[in-house]
Amino acid sequence: MEAYPTEYVEHNLPLLLLSGLAKDDPSHAGPALTRQEYGAGVQIESPECKTDQAQALLREAKSQDGYGLPWNSASLPGPTGSIRFRIKTIGRTYTLPARKAAPIPQSPGVEAVPSAKNTELHSPLSPLSPASPVFPDGIFTARWYTKHQQQVPSVFLAFFDLNANEAAQDEQIKNDINAVKGALSRSGFKTRFAAVLISDKSVLHAPELEDRVASIRRATALDLKTGLFFMPPMTSQVEIATFVQDMMKALQPSCVEYYRDLTKHARRKKARGGPPPLAHTPVGGASQSTSTSGWNVRYEVKQGVFAEFRQEMDVAERHYSAAIEELFSSEGGVFETTASWSPRWDEARLLCDSIALRTIRCQLWNGNHTGAVQSWQNYKQRTRDLIDRRGKGTNSYGWDAWEARWANIMSQLVDRAQIRGLQKAVQNESGEWSEVQVYAQPEKALAMAERLPPWNLLHHSGYWLRLFAKGIKARWGKADAIPEEDRVPPGQSPASTVANRWKTYDVYMVPEPHQEKPVSGEPAYDHPAELGAACIRAAGEFEARRQIRMAEQLKLELAEDFVGAGRHFDALQVLTGLWETCTWREDEWFVPFSRLLRLLSDCASRDKTTPNAALVPALTWELLCVAPCDLPEGSVSLPQCLNSWEVETPVNLQLEGKQRLCPVVLSFAFRSLESHVGEPQECQLGLEYRTSKASEPLVIDRVELTVGSKTIVIRHHVQESHSNDAVILRRLSTLREGEDGSSDTTADLSLPPLIRKCFEFSILLREAQLWQVSAVTIFMQTPKFSLSHRLVDESIRTSRSWMLEKDGKLDELLLAHMDAKSINVLPKPPKVKLHLNGLRKHCYTDELVRLQLELVNEEAEAMSGSIIAKATGQAGEVLAFTWNNDDTGAEILSMAEIAANATSSAELAIQAPPEASNFTLTIDLRYTLISDANTPLTKSVTAELVFVAPFETKFTFQPRLPPDPWRSYFDASGESTKASPDGVVQLWKLGTQVASLAERPVRLHKLELLVHAMEGDALCRILAPTNSNEEGIEAGGKLMAAFELTTQKYSLDDRRPSHLDLSLVVEWSHETSSCRATTEIAVPRLTIPTSEPRVLCTAKPDACSAETLHVQYHLENPSTHFLTFALTMEASEDFAFSGAKYRTLSLAPLSRNHVAYQLMLHQDVEPNAEGNEGLWIAPNLQVVDSYYQKNLRVHPAGPRVKLDEKRDICVWFGKAEAK
Repeated sequence: MEAYPTEYVEHNLPLLLLSGLAKDDPSHAGPALTRQEYGAGVQIESPECKTDQAQALLREAKSQDGYGLPWNSASLPGPTGSIRFRIKTIGRTYTLPARKAAPIPQSPGVEAVPSAKNTELHSPLSPLSPASPVFPDGIFTARWYTKHQQQVPSVFLAFFDLNANEAAQDEQIKNDINAVKGALSRSGFKTRFAAVLISDKSVLHAPELEDRVASIRRATALDLKTGLFFMPPMTSQVEIATFVQDMMKALQPSCVEYYRDLTKHARRKKARGGPPPLAHTPVGGASQSTSTSGWNVRYEVKQGVFAEFRQEMDVAERHYSAAIEELFSSEGGVFETTASWSPRWDEARLLCDSIALRTIRCQLWNGNHTGAVQSWQNYKQRTRDLIDRRGKGTNSYGWDAWEARWANIMSQLVDRAQIRGLQKAVQNESGEWSEVQVYAQPEKALAMAERLPPWNLLHHSGYWLRLFAKGIKARWGKADAIPEEDRVPPGQSPASTVANRWKTYDVYMVPEPHQEKPVSGEPAYDHPAELGAACIRAAGEFEARRQIRMAEQLKLELAEDFVGAGRHFDALQVLTGLWETCTWREDEWFVPFSRLLRLLSDCASRDKTTPNAALVPALTWELLCVAPCDLPEGSVSLPQCLNSWEVETPVNLQLEGKQRLCPVVLSFAFRSLESHVGEPQECQLGLEYRTSKASEPLVIDRVELTVGSKTIVIRHHVQESHSNDAVILRRLSTLREGEDGSSDTTADLSLPPLIRKCFEFSILLREAQLWQVSAVTIFMQTPKFSLSHRLVDESIRTSRSWMLEKDGKLDELLLAHMDAKSINVLPKPPKVKLHLNGLRKHCYTDELVRLQLELVNEEAEAMSGSIIAKATGQAGEVLAFTWNNDDTGAEILSMAEIAANATSSAELAIQAPPEASNFTLTIDLRYTLISDANTPLTKSVTAELVFVAPFETKFTFQPRLPPDPWRSYFDASGESTKASPDGVVQLWKLGTQVASLAERPVRLHKLELLVHAMEGDALCRILAPTNSNEEGIEAGGKLMAAFELTTQKYSLDDRRPSHLDLSLVVEWSHETSSCRATTEIAVPRLTIPTSEPRVLCTAKPDACSAETLHVQYHLENPSTHFLTFALTMEASEDFAFSGAKYRTLSLAPLSRNHVAYQLMLHQDVEPNAEGNEGLWIAPNLQVVDSYYQKNLRVHPAGPRVKLDEKRDICVWFGKAEAK
């Protein structure tokens, strides 16, 4: 679009003038007006607004400028949205262009000229005005676009400072506003006016401002909503932005209405049917005037432009399409009535091109992508037919230039439209590229109607730039074909030649033939530079959409054109970048890649500089790979590629992997899939020089193989024997190992073309791991350069067969394993045996587990090493252990030298955990043989250690009757302390049953009851905490033990319950071991009530009769209240009793009392089936709290009393209590 006047191609936005915020903006300055074009002038006397708020307002207003935004409805919405303006800042003075042309002056004393029929004055740009550039028969001029785009605003917005303390400035503001409105009225244009008052205070702080603004409004007749805006102080940029946006929205309706008025005026002018007659014109006597078709074209364009100002692109498209039809009309159209030799012909073509451009832009704007392409194709075809029929034909370079120019315009239109489906590919954080479309989808109506060919679809700008490049090449070719006589300047050619040249060449927007391709040394049109820019732009668009191969093809063709034009340096720049990044190398597209290499090599050879000297060997190295494609045999020689170069220092080239092609094909294979440490591993390395048969042999200086952490170097050594066999097998001598771990050997590394050499050798791998060939590097050395090529991964082929030599002939043995480039080296199988003795099915917590480790050396020679043990639990915890009663805690046990077939032992003591859990015991023996100290061997043994609890316990907790009486509630006592508590003493019995879970008999050495915590401000004493009676328990046996303890509150007034935490410590050992273990068993938490009354029962046998029993019920009142209880003894068939059947008992606070009964059996006491002489009887004494009517439970408090299964009290009649 750069070839056309800017006014013809740029998009139209409503012009908004900002007066009073800054000086004239030179970036938006239009062409200066001539004196004849001066119209009304605007002069404002008020000073400019220079406050910080005004400058922030200016910045925000300029941000609303839509001049540089994309050409689509999202960025530039229509009247239904927020229209963007083209904003221009001016000072306090401005001059509008004249709306009417000045009348024709008449010289005094000259005889009067007959007056014209039409004396009406017209616009200075109208074909009816003699001073107009299109007078009398023109159609349009670019100055009309300039007038409405840069000179005549739709809105004139003036800014004034309104200071709260300067009321005198109001009159000046009123005068300036009225003066501007008067100037705009005198100009004849219907420009809207609005004013903004920038105040230094708000109405809240200066209430008088409201009256001053109202006065200004009344004096200037401005509307407060659309013509007068008040801006209070704003500190936030967000507030200023909101104010500007609201102001723009308020100005939008008047702006749209302004261009609607201009449209109505243009419609009325068009409706006249043509221009008025110009007969008897006083100027020039011209009889020809603008045709009716040209008149219609003029006003159709005006209406389309005004629709663009309103952003009504569908309306603009209709008017532009009508204008094109008028231009091409076969019945009186502009092109049909204008001679091709006339300057008006080129003017009409220029106007037609601009209208077609605007039509396509409107279609893209409205989403008619396929329609835009079809419009371009139709316009191109109609133009071709017109030029062939009415013009000078399309066989000259001018037509190709026109086609190229229009392809460039289409690419620019697509770019400026920023069509959503044709966006460039974007790479996300994970490295994946977004999906892109090559062309936009057709409209639904067209897609459903018929199947469209690809050239009717809108492709991205890269395709249009490719057409642009093709057009430039076609123009270049036709320019080169211009005959020599037509290249001579007109002043040096015969008149007949000049006349013939004028009839032959269409020079619309292109130079003349003698300027396009001059004969002399004068500068010609630079076709290669234009072609290079177009191709680079097109390649960039294709690359941005991941169409890499198309971009590469364009660059290669561009380089060939540069070489054809003799621009080898430009071709070198293009080819170097393409050579570095092209995909042909990896995809094995050798035909285009060979063209690239030959072109680049030729360009580099023409400029023998040091950087180019580094290119030639690398290019020759790759040319050897593609030599069988299309190069003459023997035309490439790597050692001699720099013979004609003067190189001061040898060039050093380091090539990597797939970044460069390698003419040597590498293959490698291990013969075995797996082996053991210390065993020699057989392997074969294959080298094949794949190039032309006529090429000379390639002599490699050395080959380095990287196998894991080991490096193997094969150096070149000349041998006299030669063979013409397709495959040659060479057995290499034993590798020499260096101090750094590398191995070295020699071989004949001279590679004839298309002959494969296999080198067989053995290597020694001393570590147990997966070994793999990770890299092979080829080194070459010549007097002028050195080259190394490092190949990795897939570049090293896996040999599928093993070469064998039998009876002087080679045979192939198919390998059984798939991945022959790697070998799994296993540890050398150890022959030392480890035996773990003393391991039980279950171990027990807290004990010391002793295991005997026996080591048997079955190796053929002596060994030495160390043993590492580790016991790990499921959560990662470890157990402590010692070796051979060593208290240092060392984890490693060093073993002295053990002779062959000898035995050694060690004891491992493991401290069991306190909780039941499972552990894994791992014992690792690491040793070396005396003869091979560099090869470590490992032997491991694992065992599961299951730790379980050795005992299962049950506990009973019962009250007992303390022998000492309670202290009286009325006794005076001092202050209670922890040393001398004054609470009630309570006696308890903790019964313990210890059951053995061990599989073998154990011996209990000691039982001890420990107090851990006593919560509730109380004191606990254990009367006999330790039971030291040793007693053996068989597997599954039980042991009963009892402990008595007392509890006492520190304060007599403390009524809270207490909580007691106890544990039972059992010291035990196995019957067969003297090592004791200590196991601590937690007793469930006990709750001690202190404020509730309770009933305790004791029994005592009669000294004279076994059938008589004395039973006492003890009632305790630990509270501070008087309590009364109702006691009722129920009769029974089993016994008779003496005592009160029913009675009441009152207890004072903190007191206790007892009720005695004598029970006598109704039957004799006889031994039962279990051998016990006696029986249990259940007397039922009901104790009821008279106040709360609550039954109190009776608790056993001594021997011969227990609770049965129903929780009832039972007493024992007999000589001794049953077990």
